[in-house]
Amino acid sequence: MLAAAADAGSIDRRSFLQHASWLGAAVPLGACAAAPGPSNDRLRFVCAVQAISDPALSAWVEASNLYRNVLEFLTEVDADNIVRPALAESWRPSADLRTWTFTLKPGVRWSNGQPLTAADIGHNFDRWLAPGSKSVNRTALAAITGFERLDDRRFALHLARPLCTLAEQLYSPTCAIVHPGFDGTRWTDGPIGTGPYRLTDFQVGRQARFDRRDDYWGPPALLRQIDVIDLGPDVATHVAALAAGQVDMLYRIGVSELDLVERLPAARLLRHPSAMTICMRMKIDQAPFDDIRVRRAIQLAADNAAMLRLGHRGFGILADHTHVSALQPDHGSLAPQARDVREARRLLAAAGFSSGLDLSLVLGNTTGRWEQDVAQILQQNLAEAGIRLALKVLPPTEYWSVWDKVPFGLTSWGHRPLGIMTLDLGYRGGSSWNETGFADPQFDTLLDTAMAVVDPVARRGVMAQAQQRLRDAAVIMQPFWPEKFTAVSPRIRGHVLHPADYFRLERVWLA
Repeated sequence: MLAAAADAGSIDRRSFLQHASWLGAAVPLGACAAAPGPSNDRLRFVCAVQAISDPALSAWVEASNLYRNVLEFLTEVDADNIVRPALAESWRPSADLRTWTFTLKPGVRWSNGQPLTAADIGHNFDRWLAPGSKSVNRTALAAITGFERLDDRRFALHLARPLCTLAEQLYSPTCAIVHPGFDGTRWTDGPIGTGPYRLTDFQVGRQARFDRRDDYWGPPALLRQIDVIDLGPDVATHVAALAAGQVDMLYRIGVSELDLVERLPAARLLRHPSAMTICMRMKIDQAPFDDIRVRRAIQLAADNAAMLRLGHRGFGILADHTHVSALQPDHGSLAPQARDVREARRLLAAAGFSSGLDLSLVLGNTTGRWEQDVAQILQQNLAEAGIRLALKVLPPTEYWSVWDKVPFGLTSWGHRPLGIMTLDLGYRGGSSWNETGFADPQFDTLLDTAMAVVDPVARRGVMAQAQQRLRDAAVIMQPFWPEKFTAVSPRIRGHVLHPADYFRLERVWLA
């Protein structure tokens, strides 16, 4: 069926490979430059060094880029959104997508010398899905009803309902496989992992150090040492350190730094389209956002094109308040929603705000100053409809503690390979990361239906219905999908910018 769709031109080669990999088919690796052998080189990587109590509780990608040097995942989703083997060498879903059988790679060992077994994997699923678990995995993987160990290398997952996204979900930052001896607290205190590095120093807000494991079970890491350096939230400081040769790689830069980076001889710009985005979301159980007329008015007054053009210099793709990107293969096509300030004013008056409305938007510039620039454009947009919007800008660390609590907030959402993953995580009733409080049984039913559809073309039709219901509910304003940027030293080789900001540093080397 997939091959026929590819031959007919209804899906492209990348989509074909994505869907083939979901069904456990072997997907060939693309051509890449030949890497040298292990070296004595040290990489200096600028990234926030955040406290890590338990990887399963992690909410931010920066932390995952530290522990993914020590821990590994069952699967990997590459920069082209294609699922590849990691700790699992293969997986096979049943025809109804309700039983998935996995086989672990042979010879995998923990850093303490113990072999990785299916029982260890079962321990992780037990942690994630326990009744008292606070991990987002508990809702993201809620369809799983049972773990069955088949032998030391094979296990089966039994599901209450189909979950076509399972292989992708297992590369979520919260799905890193930890040793069964980990007690769920202070992971950074001597962690045991199957990954290519050991953690040898960890100071929150300052630095972390990782040293290559000579006894690693797989291909050896190329770098002897990785130093992660926290230089604070000011990206201009990061660029200055790169220009001075004090560091080799930056986690992220924003549009404000583009021109400077392109002029620097000591920097190479990397860029990638992404399904990462920002949402100005409303808690629909709090006034005035409990009135759909107010939410619709705010959405209709927003000028997405202006926010992209003026707030992000046009680097990105317009969005349409559905939180599913055309970059994702399951994107359902909808007619665009036109801006309508007159209708926004009418709705506000009908809701009892004929004299206008005062609101406050909380944000934290968690992905850069451009978030505030976009919010200021929104502020001007809403003023045309009689909405007086105040901006409350918090330090990034403060916003992280209230992102799902404030009545009206601007939250950055990471890239996910499939749009249905985002909808399931952010908008299914009762989901751990449902920051709006949106709960619509018909929407949830559409998600369940889409999760059971293997054919990508058929799934798009169901997704279009789910996207329409979300947009009609007006719980978010989602203006655009920003292009992603970072900068590295010209000496860096082997690094591919991932749309989800995942850094696989064991594959990097210095020329």
